[in-house]
Amino acid sequence: MLPLQYQQFNDELAKQIDSNRIITNPIQLLAYGTDASFYRLIPKVVVQIHNEKEAIATLQTAAKYKLPVTYRAAGTSLSGQAISDSILMVATHKWKGYEIFDQGLKAKFQPGIIGGRANIILAPYGRKIGPDPGSINAAMIGGIAANNASGMCCGTSQNSYNTIADIRIVFYDGTVLDTADEDSKRAFQAKHPEILREIGFLRDNIKNDDVLYDRIKRKFKIKNTTGYSINSFIDYEDPFDIIKHLMIGSEGTLAFISDITYNTVINYKHKACTLMIFETIEKACQAVPFLKKSPVAAVELLDRNSIRSIEDEPEAPDYFKTLPESVCILLVEAQAENDKEMQSKQAQIREAIATTPTYKPFEFTSEPKQYAFNWKARNGLLPTTGALRKTGTTCIIEDVAFPVEKLADACIAMKALFAKLNYHDAVLFGHALEGNLHLVFSQDFSTTEEVSRYAQLMDELVEIVVDQFDGSLKAEHGTGRNMAPFVEKEWGEQAYKVMLKVKNIFDPHNLVNPGVIINTNPHIHLENFKPSPATNEIVDKCIECGFCESHCVSEGLTLSPRQRIVIGREIARLKNTGEDATMLESLVSNAQYYSDETCATDGLCALACPVKIDTGKYIKDVRKASLTPKNRKDAEYYVDNMDRFTALGRTGLKTVRFFQNVLGNKAMYSISSGIRKISNNKVPQWNVAMPTGTKKTIKETVVNPNQDLKVVYFPSCINRTMGKSKDYPKDDVDLTEKTIQLLERAGYTIIYPENLNNQCCGMPFSSKGFKEEGYKKSSNLEQALLKASENGKYPVLFDMSPCFYTFYEAHKEGQLKMYDPIEFMLDFIMPILPVKNPRKEISVFPVCSVKKVGLEGKLLELTKMCAEKVNYIDSNCCGFAGDRGFTFPELNKHGNRHLKEQIPSSCKDGFSTSRTCEIGLTEYGDVNFKSIFYLIDEVTK
Repeated sequence: MLPLQYQQFNDELAKQIDSNRIITNPIQLLAYGTDASFYRLIPKVVVQIHNEKEAIATLQTAAKYKLPVTYRAAGTSLSGQAISDSILMVATHKWKGYEIFDQGLKAKFQPGIIGGRANIILAPYGRKIGPDPGSINAAMIGGIAANNASGMCCGTSQNSYNTIADIRIVFYDGTVLDTADEDSKRAFQAKHPEILREIGFLRDNIKNDDVLYDRIKRKFKIKNTTGYSINSFIDYEDPFDIIKHLMIGSEGTLAFISDITYNTVINYKHKACTLMIFETIEKACQAVPFLKKSPVAAVELLDRNSIRSIEDEPEAPDYFKTLPESVCILLVEAQAENDKEMQSKQAQIREAIATTPTYKPFEFTSEPKQYAFNWKARNGLLPTTGALRKTGTTCIIEDVAFPVEKLADACIAMKALFAKLNYHDAVLFGHALEGNLHLVFSQDFSTTEEVSRYAQLMDELVEIVVDQFDGSLKAEHGTGRNMAPFVEKEWGEQAYKVMLKVKNIFDPHNLVNPGVIINTNPHIHLENFKPSPATNEIVDKCIECGFCESHCVSEGLTLSPRQRIVIGREIARLKNTGEDATMLESLVSNAQYYSDETCATDGLCALACPVKIDTGKYIKDVRKASLTPKNRKDAEYYVDNMDRFTALGRTGLKTVRFFQNVLGNKAMYSISSGIRKISNNKVPQWNVAMPTGTKKTIKETVVNPNQDLKVVYFPSCINRTMGKSKDYPKDDVDLTEKTIQLLERAGYTIIYPENLNNQCCGMPFSSKGFKEEGYKKSSNLEQALLKASENGKYPVLFDMSPCFYTFYEAHKEGQLKMYDPIEFMLDFIMPILPVKNPRKEISVFPVCSVKKVGLEGKLLELTKMCAEKVNYIDSNCCGFAGDRGFTFPELNKHGNRHLKEQIPSSCKDGFSTSRTCEIGLTEYGDVNFKSIFYLIDEVTK
């Protein structure tokens, strides 16, 4: 039961916000209880707000009942800023608005836009936002600004503090201030004159105190996000300018950021990087001051343990594995507007370190794959190093900075500390140009001895950073909870009192993200640790960084991959400890829908994950573990009698089409929805794109014999069952027949594998947890394809990308030459059948398997041959997920919520390479989607 004041808060807020977005379900609360840090606090309420009006309502209602509120966007925070045991206010899905000003020189973004997306928006203008954190493709603008995140090329000159133009913020009482609007500023001055007055007093007191003034000025000569941005008091005179800059790095403890306007920076056209290898970390650090004087854009330091974490990557150079234990790498970037400028900059960089010998010669590269690997390896170092930890331990990252001239000595001191306390897996990497280092190590919090060891490490680390080198305890990751006890230690009593006053000015009742930055508990960094029990070897290496979330179709509907892992870990923990049987039962029961049934298992999360964790495979393992002997017996029957079930499927679909023709779409939808509701959602949901059954069963073994070109064609069981949708042109034929027509026109003899109507790639079984049954089915197909292709002599064409991917993953080491529809058409058909009648405009959707196998580029190349204009839909999984578009249609609807806005009204047709995905896309895109085979056949006639 919720405490009374929280129930009152919910009841009152529900009058202004959809109650479905006021979350009190225990499984979802637990899922939101973690961010990318090593802490966990489970909120009592999560409110998903969609606009500023809802933000105001939430804050005013919370203030009325004196309930603390924490703001959250992507939740990639590393220091515990985005978690709460009270109210968590999430601003993501409907916070994607933006405006571009002055040809890209300025840009306004709402807090839910991912940083990488902001740069895509700005790319046509040759601009980007200044901050470039390693998490830029996951972190959102709200968090980037609130934490004053910087990054590789950003330094301090291009961080949010130095590139902010204006900001719109909502205070604890619902008051709104827009610093770009003079009327808003006047209204704020009338409502809160005490805030402006107190800001002025603080400004004047600081400027009249030479010691404090000099302390602040000196501390911000290097990267520093410990405490508040009190440098605003010496950098600016106008109270509104001071407020604007105080919000940067305030970690959501002063006000909610409704939008922020950036002065953008140049996005250079030419970029090149190199790996400079030095014999020791000391020699690498000694080179940094020389590089700082040269025209470098970034200098990233990677110690030997960092290199070890990525040396097994396929793109990694072979020599990585042979490097001595003492070496250190500097990843150096140069950027320029043209080739001549690039050559000049590279020459200056070489000259700058001419007196500092490297372990081996270095060369700059702009070659896309190697360049991308170098930066991908650096950006993913936190998760990749975290993945090396022992199962059950937690990945810790600390983030410190030193004057560059002291960097080498500081590295030696920190290495010695790690050795002293037996942190042998500790990794050092970071932004050497700014003297900014990240320290990553694993920590066991399961015993008091281990917690004491961590406490000693933190105490001695603080001594090194503050007392020995006068550095910053937090350079760019924010103070959070883990450095809150040490803010006064770093800054001293006077400066800390200024920070206390700042907090009190904007949050007099201590209701805005309390406990972060300012915390009177000296042991807060040793409390509320996130448990990390062994759960499943697929996900045990996850550090819950959140990089996966923007690639997940169910995120925002039920759970994201990170959240599924959180739930799985808690279930494992409760099973191990036996401490809360009621909670365990509730989690297991709710996880069936939230974690299992609404997971598309598409694997796109693995593309975003630096350590390639495929949460879809984990969920398939969960499904497998829940199978009963009867389930397995039924599956075996299906495996052996697939021809019977495809025949039944064809008959069923023809029956459904009959009733559709008789009743019409509106009545059909109403009746089918009613039947589904009565059946407690067990009857699949009908939709307007539901196909009829195929016209005929394939009985041939060879079509168009005696041609020089031969291909083995495997029509998927889906395409052998599902025919045309009602909105297909009347003269269209089923896809299996269209494929034959296309191949015949290209001069191919088409060979079918034997026992075709009982063959399957195995996906219908493996996706539901029947791993062995799925593999048996795919192995049978492999034998049939080997025989038909004469042991790999002829290519094998799959007519659906998901089927190709499933089979390819299981048998890619074999003899078969397997082809996805895209690659086969591009490489084999288009050279024979030239385009004669290109379409004016089409839309194209790359299904998940196309992304996973790396064929997006070829899909775009192929479709650009066929149309003058191609609308390439930028999306994750469509959410149809095999049959889940019928059984859990809400997943498909959620996955396609942004589809229609990407299809211009001038475009009437869409194309893809998965029949089931095309059904869902047609329903929610309001245009007909079908296989690209129809497109290619049409434009080459």
